[in-house]
Amino acid sequence: MTVTLLQEAPDVSTLKPRHIQKDTALLISPPLAGHEGPIFGELSVCEDQFYFYSESAKSGIAVQYPDIIIHAISRQEGQPNIYCQLDAGLFFPNQQLPEDEQEREETVTELRLIPRDGGACIYMAMSECTELHPDEEFMAEQGAYSDEEYYADPSDEAELNEMQQAALAHLESVFEQPTMNGHKYDDIEEDK
Repeated sequence: MTVTLLQEAPDVSTLKPRHIQKDTALLISPPLAGHEGPIFGELSVCEDQFYFYSESAKSGIAVQYPDIIIHAISRQEGQPNIYCQLDAGLFFPNQQLPEDEQEREETVTELRLIPRDGGACIYMAMSECTELHPDEEFMAEQGAYSDEEYYADPSDEAELNEMQQAALAHLESVFEQPTMNGHKYDDIEEDK
């Protein structure tokens, strides 16, 4: 799996786009060399990967869905955004990484996609595309354990140790689940 830097805008007409969001800001942590702060451009959520391209910066990124270990709606950074964390050890070629080897091993790439509007539409499109590309390694591991009789309910907080409960509480405070209540996302059907 790879994450790719783009030097020109992708031709999304051939890439089966599920959602295109103009006026989107991208924050990459650790940042790319020469790109402190947000990069503004167009996000294209396509079936095989998502693309972000900035005409003003004449550059962008492409990320395959199996490389994303988590994506969620986040309330941090001042407004709702899509938070993505890439698999450990995946970095963009010109990313500013720590020089210390141990720090580098502990570093993960985080992306924040901050749309001017329509964040839930992006999340749902990414979720649909992620389902098209299941993690083959995880699925193989699940198959290896299918004969075992051990079962733990991951929603049962009694099954979690103190550190796991603290991590769960933190994640619940940071991430927002998309809801259809209150007609908050009535425009979703219009964007498909």
